[in-house]
Amino acid sequence: MADTAEPTSPTTDRPRRPRRGANPELLSIGQLAALTGVSSRTIRYYEELGILPQPRRSPGGTRKYTQDYRFYVEGALALKELGFRLEEIELIGRIALGEPVSADQRATVAELVRENMQTLEHKIKVLNRLRDVLLEETKGAEAVSGGGPLARYADILGVPDS
Repeated sequence: MADTAEPTSPTTDRPRRPRRGANPELLSIGQLAALTGVSSRTIRYYEELGILPQPRRSPGGTRKYTQDYRFYVEGALALKELGFRLEEIELIGRIALGEPVSADQRATVAELVRENMQTLEHKIKVLNRLRDVLLEETKGAEAVSGGGPLARYADILGVPDS
């Protein structure tokens, strides 16, 4: 049976009341950092660079993030992993958020995306070829040794049991 008691204050046994004006939909910088796997410092740095839009602030000046910021951070990380530089990510983010950019900036982004797509497609081809080689090795090892050390690769690659 689930405990349905309200959370209590650490100093009293009285139930906690939500803080006035608190919005459960909003995240603190620490919560956003934990959800996205980056540090609070990275989030602040991305804000400084313009990769992330400036968040709302509480009356006390604390940053408050909507759930959309999780997408913004994860999108920036994915672009970074694909080889985009931070200033390129900032420009792509501005376009994605519908902010005004010049025709030259749009052309730059289009070229960057084209170049990175070629790189990504090449990586996919290399990974598929590597997968094929490992699959062949795994099949050969199973035929010779009935499983052997390469059987683990079959599990990793999702090779169905024969």
